[in-house]
Amino acid sequence: MRFKPVTAKYVFDGSDLVREFPAHLQTPVATWINSVLHDGGVWSENSYRAIDETFLNNLDLLLRESTPFPRNHLDFLDFVMANPDRTINVIALCLQNYANPLRARQMEYILSTGGSAYAVMLNAGELHSYDTGIADIVERVPEAVKEGSEEVLDANSLIREAWHSCYSRNPDYAKTVSKCVDALEGVFKVSYFPKDPKPTLGKFLNDFAANPTKLSFQGDTLLNPRSMLTEMAQQFTPIRGHHTSGTGRAPTKEEAVFVLHYTIFVFQIHT
Repeated sequence: MRFKPVTAKYVFDGSDLVREFPAHLQTPVATWINSVLHDGGVWSENSYRAIDETFLNNLDLLLRESTPFPRNHLDFLDFVMANPDRTINVIALCLQNYANPLRARQMEYILSTGGSAYAVMLNAGELHSYDTGIADIVERVPEAVKEGSEEVLDANSLIREAWHSCYSRNPDYAKTVSKCVDALEGVFKVSYFPKDPKPTLGKFLNDFAANPTKLSFQGDTLLNPRSMLTEMAQQFTPIRGHHTSGTGRAPTKEEAVFVLHYTIFVFQIHT
């Protein structure tokens, strides 16, 4: 639905994102949860008490609420929407287990249009009309950043995992760095060291430092020496995730974001 407000009252700041579920999100989100779980056979609209008992028991076990989830599905929806943490966790559960691509895109529309700090991330490698459980909740990033990264995310599962680890509700910044290092080792091996039986990022970076002309990428004439591109990656060394043994210090969010988007950039200029 297209809409351009004609008064200032209905003009919103796109950077003003919310982690709550205010009034304008309550009904759309509850309706979506109702539809997804109905489609998934969790309940029948012919009987408000016909909620699958196994589903409810699993939900109680997974979320460990002090009060069990209501067995009547209208009361269930009210209970879900009463607490923002509970709401986003149930949305995540629906996306991870029941939502097909159409339903996942519907939730992304609701969240993005409603100004939510959460976004839906689809697993591009599993997008088929009959698939369910192919999406999850992540932190919303600026649209320009997301659009500029989508081609690489769709093409490389390691970088997609790194993105999810970085921007998920429970981020793992060391895993972000680890997956990015694996991805960088892969692209450098394919492009420059195809016969190397044991690719490591540190070894490649040392080689580039000693032989800058070996590097060849889009726009390489702008850098002198060309190894300026890879010298940035030398800073990853003391960060946990760069080492398979788990040594090194824990990366900050800012460092993990830098490593992730550096990796995306390297892939973009090598394709």
